[in-house]
Amino acid sequence: MARFDRKVERTKKEYQFTQKEKVIETNKDLFKKNFNLKWVHIDFKTILVFIIDFLLVTLLIIPFLIQYIDATIAFVVGHGVITSLLIVLTGCLINKEKPKMMALFARFLFMFILLGASSGISMMITSWLN
Repeated sequence: MARFDRKVERTKKEYQFTQKEKVIETNKDLFKKNFNLKWVHIDFKTILVFIIDFLLVTLLIIPFLIQYIDATIAFVVGHGVITSLLIVLTGCLINKEKPKMMALFARFLFMFILLGASSGISMMITSWLN
């Protein structure tokens, strides 16, 4: 420390030490950051668990929903809502993270749009072909 003090005295410069400002993340920033698939760590275990989630809904929940509502709506609700929720929650458990509610909502909304739209489109194409 004495060497540094002598160097400052010789050069007659003043050094200012500042702390790095903490960046406050707003909900909008958090939503934008999580509205994608970057939170999914792709490996064999994750893919296997996501396939199990998808098959669980396909084989157990959607046939139950078809008894009460139209098949197209059952697929959109089943995969759009339930599969999306399962994938987001199991993704958090696999990654061992505790994201904020806004991050979970953004991930769920992205998966809902992705899976719900793909299920709806595939059911519409299937109904047109029949």
